[in-house]
Amino acid sequence: MKKKSVMHVLYLLALAAWFCPAAYAGTANLEEVVSALQTPFQSEAAGNRIRDFEAAFTQEAYLSSLDQVQTASGRVTVQFTPCQASSARFRWEYQLPDPQLIVSDGKTVWVYSPDNRQVIESPLPDEGQTGSDNPLAFLTDLGNLSAQFAIRWSNPRQTPDGDYRLVLQPRQPSAYLEQLVLEVDDAVVAGEPGYPLTAATLFGAAGNRTTIRFSRPRLNQDPDPSLFRFEPPAGTEILRPEQDAFGP
Repeated sequence: MKKKSVMHVLYLLALAAWFCPAAYAGTANLEEVVSALQTPFQSEAAGNRIRDFEAAFTQEAYLSSLDQVQTASGRVTVQFTPCQASSARFRWEYQLPDPQLIVSDGKTVWVYSPDNRQVIESPLPDEGQTGSDNPLAFLTDLGNLSAQFAIRWSNPRQTPDGDYRLVLQPRQPSAYLEQLVLEVDDAVVAGEPGYPLTAATLFGAAGNRTTIRFSRPRLNQDPDPSLFRFEPPAGTEILRPEQDAFGP
């Protein structure tokens, strides 16, 4: 090969490394990535355990029946309870395009629509029944993913930013969730402290899918317990589907 040709090839490789750093980043094996995702939420993590987190989120939902994408954004707060996934407490506060609030104190979940002045009030499933019945249960049980899902690499294995991508297949059949694709922060995998989950895509029945991306996470802020309770404003209609009853 002529010297000019060799220099040309080296130049192209240098450009590729500059514009595609993820392709040349250090890689971890599957077990290391799964461990980096799960371990911070397990009781064995002791002083390094993530007890709670809050973050901004964006949501993009594709509805196959309408061939339409709907977007939303807001803030989420989750408080974890070791070994008791169903008692995790959470608050999803949708701000755009329409306000909506989803709150749970670990026993009851409220879905409140201020525009309709209605709230749906339901009990959470018993411990051990959350995995397949609730498509978002994995977010409150990140320390137990291997028990609920078969986990493998996605293709490609990394995002353009270098985060790792995992495919999670439910071990038990689910009417709501066919599979998950999770994106795991490469910096956390490399040993830096932080919230490991950067994005999650949920694939449901009939080709529907929802992608949630987290940004600016804050860990172990000890949120006020009142965040996880809901008191209906005066004049709110309370719907209790499991009782086929309506509150005042």
